[in-house]
Amino acid sequence: MTEDLDTKAAPRSGCADIGILARVPGQYIAQASKSLPDPACALDDEMCVEIDAAWAGRVRLTFRKQRYSRPKGKISYVSWLCRHAEHVTPA
Repeated sequence: MTEDLDTKAAPRSGCADIGILARVPGQYIAQASKSLPDPACALDDEMCVEIDAAWAGRVRLTFRKQRYSRPKGKISYVSWLCRHAEHVTPA
């Protein structure tokens, strides 16, 4: 039996679309995260930052709030987590 492979099928659950995030050097992601406001005080759950990432070119990074706590859950923390990166076309 042969099956047709659907190349436009939705990604499996658990597989997030990260774009070119794996190709962006970590130092540029860290630099971009420092330009964001304090996550505990920010009103938006998602923010975008555009940076020049050396050989990767102009990149738009999307950060989302990440909430986590210690094992017993007495104290909770909030931080920014980079979830997606995409090329930005020059204007």
